[in-house]
Amino acid sequence: MIALSEHRGMRLVVLCALYVAQGIPFGFLTVTLAAALAADGVDSGEIGGVFALGTLPWAFKWVWGPFVDRFGSTRYGRRRPWILAAQAGMVATLVGMWSIPDPATSLVVLGGWIVAHNIFNSLQDVCVDALAIDLLPPEDRGKASGLMYGSKYAGTAIGGGGLSILAGTTGLHGAFAGMVVLVAAIALLPLFTVERPGERRWPGGRPVGAAETPVPDDHEETPETPETPDQPVHSVVGLLHQLALGFANRAALATAAVALLATTASGMLSPIGTVLFVRDFGWSQEEYGAVTGGAGIIAGLVGAVSGGFLADLVGPRRIVAMCSVVLAMLLVAFGLGMNGEIFQIRSVIWSYVVAEAFLLGCINAAFFAVCFGICRPAVAATQFTAFMALMNFGVAGAQGLAGTVETHLGVSGAWLLGGVIQFSVALLMPFTLSKRGSQTENAIASG
Repeated sequence: MIALSEHRGMRLVVLCALYVAQGIPFGFLTVTLAAALAADGVDSGEIGGVFALGTLPWAFKWVWGPFVDRFGSTRYGRRRPWILAAQAGMVATLVGMWSIPDPATSLVVLGGWIVAHNIFNSLQDVCVDALAIDLLPPEDRGKASGLMYGSKYAGTAIGGGGLSILAGTTGLHGAFAGMVVLVAAIALLPLFTVERPGERRWPGGRPVGAAETPVPDDHEETPETPETPDQPVHSVVGLLHQLALGFANRAALATAAVALLATTASGMLSPIGTVLFVRDFGWSQEEYGAVTGGAGIIAGLVGAVSGGFLADLVGPRRIVAMCSVVLAMLLVAFGLGMNGEIFQIRSVIWSYVVAEAFLLGCINAAFFAVCFGICRPAVAATQFTAFMALMNFGVAGAQGLAGTVETHLGVSGAWLLGGVIQFSVALLMPFTLSKRGSQTENAIASG
């Protein structure tokens, strides 16, 4: 039996596999199933309405954080029971979708199963991030965050590309079966591993390595200390106190500000860019989809993995700052030169889109590592989810203001503003570093 806290390789395998399990249904539902519904005569409005329901649980996933932090187990692992429950719910809801005889004529039922599935999928996302914060040492946080972020890309590719091929050869229900098997197989990893020595796999099971590291049963008194991440907070008051401590410092507040701004520029420019490329530059929808959904996705995956490994070499804050400066320069250059002849060359635009996606992948992966280090272990699920919620809020707010920005500043001005916003991220990064974190990051960079 493997305890993840003691096996670095298996720890990374389990974390990445769980992120793959999140991506597979997303790719299947938004690509494979959507194409099948369209082929059966369902119009785009109905398809969009059904899948829009699936995003609702993710908007409220922050609700899970306090529950995951408050109700842990010293017997079976602080995060593992939640992960297993989420995995069971994911598999059960996928089986529910699979059981629908004709999804195209049962959109209401299908939509209900999609909502239920994403409730469990969002729960798993919160739990896996908290598990990563609990178990990852500082020197592995960048690498792990990059691999985890890239794994979700890989899962989306499997669900959208691989299962589309399976659907073409065996039918839609065959693809559903394939997805259920894949997600259920991944669930075996947390089922047959434990977080730390002394924990049990399941009720009645023998503690793993109990002779070396005994762990008390749930009903026994355990000391509550912030330095022991495997100890759950035992009261709501204690949870609120730990959360207040988690944000009551300059580094955490600066990290929250960076979370708001890290991808704001890309969120603001994305809707403006869609109109610019298709309407003004005369691109076809197929060409725009190929560069943003094909080359851009691949570049983002490579950037995420590269950013994670580089973060462990030179420190995640340095990577966020350096990539933000380069991205700011790229945005400014595009804004100043978009009316020139060089930007009428397709290869130049492709290069810009690929470079932007690569840099954003690096920034996201490295910033995840920054958040891992900032979060207080006792409330890791709640605090990390709060940072992610701020990132989503920043992107959503910027998207909502895109039209106003374009009206007042023009397209070129919007890109220049995006460059300023991205450069401000680099300026804020030094303030996200605590004294203890400074020693750790300098040690990583020098060693």
